[in-house]
Amino acid sequence: MLEISSRLRGEGVVLLRAAFARGPLASLRAAAIRCFDSIEAAKDPSVPAHYQFNRLSHSVTLPALLDFGCAGSEELMAPLASAGLDQLIHEAMDGELVCRMEQSWVRRKPAPCQTPAQQHFHSWHQDGGLGVRFPAEAGPVIPMTRLLTCWLPLGPCGQDAPGLEFVRRRLESLLHFTELDDRNLRRRFAPEEFWAPELELGDGLVFLNGTLHRTYHHAGMRRERLSVEYRFFPPDINSGSGPEENQPIPR
Repeated sequence: MLEISSRLRGEGVVLLRAAFARGPLASLRAAAIRCFDSIEAAKDPSVPAHYQFNRLSHSVTLPALLDFGCAGSEELMAPLASAGLDQLIHEAMDGELVCRMEQSWVRRKPAPCQTPAQQHFHSWHQDGGLGVRFPAEAGPVIPMTRLLTCWLPLGPCGQDAPGLEFVRRRLESLLHFTELDDRNLRRRFAPEEFWAPELELGDGLVFLNGTLHRTYHHAGMRRERLSVEYRFFPPDINSGSGPEENQPIPR
C-alpha cells in the first residue's frame, strides 16, 4: 500500500485492479439503470429536485438510487469496503477524509454515436475546482478545494464504452479554465503523461483534487458507460454546493 500511496502522491492518480467487490457494484448498476430510465421517461419538472439531475452530464447524486432499489446508505457505500482504501486515502491526504454522498455522483455516458445534442462529455478539468469562483482571466495561483475522488465503473469501459483520460502528474494548484484546451495541455505535458486505462467491473481509480482528467471517448465506441464517483472531504470542511467543473465568474 505504501508503494501505491507514493505513486498517487507523485502522479495524482492510481488504478486499483479488481479491488472492489463486484456484487455491490452490480446492485448499484441495476439501480442506476432504473433511475436513468425513469428520468428519461419523465419530463424534467417531474424529476425530484434532490436528485440534482444534470441533463448535460447525465448525472444524479448518489442518494437518488435510494428510490430505485438501494436499501440504505450502507448499500450505497458498500463498494468502498475494499481492503486498504481507508489507509490509502489517509496516507495520500495526510489525515482523515469522509465521503459525502451529496457530493458523490452516478453518471450515464452514452456511446459517442448515440450522444443526444443536449448531453456532452466532460472536458479537461480538476475536481479541486468544485465551488471555486474563477476570475475572468488567468492570474495568480488559485487555491483548490481539498478533496479526493474514488471513481468506479459499473461495467467495462475505456475500449468499447467511454472511460476517463488523465494527465499523470500531481498538480498543487488549479489551472485557469482558459488553460484547459486540449492542444495547450498536450504542449504543456509530455505525451507519456496522458493515460486512458481500460477498466473492468471491480477496478477503480483514485485521484487527487489537482489531477487533470476528462471523459475519454472515440467514434468507434458502441456501448454506454455507467459509473459512480465517491468524493472525500476533510470532516471539518464544508464541501459547498458549487459547480462540478471549473467555471468563470459570471460577467
